[in-house]
Amino acid sequence: MTFSAVNKPVLICLLAALSQAVMPSAHADLPDLGGNAFNTITPDKEKQLGDVMMRQTRGSLPMVYDPLLDEYINSLGNRLVARANDVKFPFKFYWIDNKNINAFATLGGNVTSHTGTLAIADSESEFASVMAHEIAHVTQRHIARFVEAQSQKAPLTLAGILGAIVLATVNPEAGMAAMMATQGASQQSAINFTRGNEQEADRIGMQIMVDAGFDPYAVPNFFRKLSEQSRFVNQQLAFLQTHPLSQSRVSDTRLRAEQFQQRFIPDSQDFTLTKARVLARYHYGKNDAETVFRKKLTEPGGNTKANQYGLAIALLDKGDLQQSRKLIEQMLEKYEHNLYYIDVYTDILLAQKEYQLCLDMLEQQYLLRPNNQVVTLNYANAALTSGAPRLAIHLLKSLLFYKSDNILAYDLLSEAYKAVGDFARFYEARADLSYQRADYPRAIDDLNEALNHLKPEEKLENRRLEAKKRQLQTEFDRLRRM
Repeated sequence: MTFSAVNKPVLICLLAALSQAVMPSAHADLPDLGGNAFNTITPDKEKQLGDVMMRQTRGSLPMVYDPLLDEYINSLGNRLVARANDVKFPFKFYWIDNKNINAFATLGGNVTSHTGTLAIADSESEFASVMAHEIAHVTQRHIARFVEAQSQKAPLTLAGILGAIVLATVNPEAGMAAMMATQGASQQSAINFTRGNEQEADRIGMQIMVDAGFDPYAVPNFFRKLSEQSRFVNQQLAFLQTHPLSQSRVSDTRLRAEQFQQRFIPDSQDFTLTKARVLARYHYGKNDAETVFRKKLTEPGGNTKANQYGLAIALLDKGDLQQSRKLIEQMLEKYEHNLYYIDVYTDILLAQKEYQLCLDMLEQQYLLRPNNQVVTLNYANAALTSGAPRLAIHLLKSLLFYKSDNILAYDLLSEAYKAVGDFARFYEARADLSYQRADYPRAIDDLNEALNHLKPEEKLENRRLEAKKRQLQTEFDRLRRM
């Protein structure tokens, strides 16, 4: 199933002001940003602010809403988090559709990677090393400590930065202007603070990845690759701008890796298929992707399964359904429950209007893995496409009970309610979708529309939606006052 949601990149500079990155959950209470609130940032306050920032990020950056990629990065990330110490809150991991190499973390345990980072990684250990490094930034509270330090040295500057982040939720253009006006004087100290913590994140991140079963030598290998690439571009790589890479730091990671026994850690099948998906769908153009994967299949030593999968995606995206289907069906004969193959096969069957075959296959997968987001979203999309919107509504409401911040589920749910003519729930689902992107005015407008479409006898629903609207309005008013 193919999804994308690209929005204007307003928050990039705002995130850099706090030196790393972003992501959250829904309807959290807002933290008090007044007075000396940031002299001491409690874990609870850090999580609250991270949630606000994450929703704004969803409305500002080209986030990737691909359930397979989401499953992979969160599985890998939580495998690493399970080996970390000082974990104060649940972590969430996200993707940005960007070919540049970068990854970052921010308040509240939210870690984001550019798709370009995975595309350039030669092994799963290399990609895990980047994720472990960002996890270490969070567990050691480097960002929170930076904010605390700034509040003691220059509270007005800090207030301007944080105010700009919140202002960007209300008015993105004004938020950017405010950030640019306040950050200049503090930018150098922000970079210096980051450099002072990189070594600690390197050390702890390497221990995390070793404990999680990855190769520590991947760290200096990845750093060497970044150094070599940065020599051939006019500007420093994005990752190196927020994670300065000195020669001593490269040497330190090499010496630290030598304290461990080097092991050959084979890449997981999920990594190789995820990388093929990223290359085919987010890194190369449609024509280039087909050429690249056909060439890879002729080269000795390549991963045949991953390259066939990448080629199948490239052919599907070009509209060559027959060739793509032939490849996928060959793979499904051996791995009938592989979600990567099932996802592509679903798209092919829907494009060929073989709805019943598609629904039967997904129903069996749903019985095996109820509320798995890959299966459920594909099943709901197939139901909606084939003219069974009520089935889609049932599936999506069940999924949202477990994953209340799932953007794709709200998007499909709104379409399903529209298909059955339930416009009150259609507008409410659109309001929930807008809230997840921190678009308060649109969310409130949609709730007003939902109220207008309620029947006179739906008094309980009327009271519920009125309360929901008041909650959003109160939250929005607090943001504007800040």
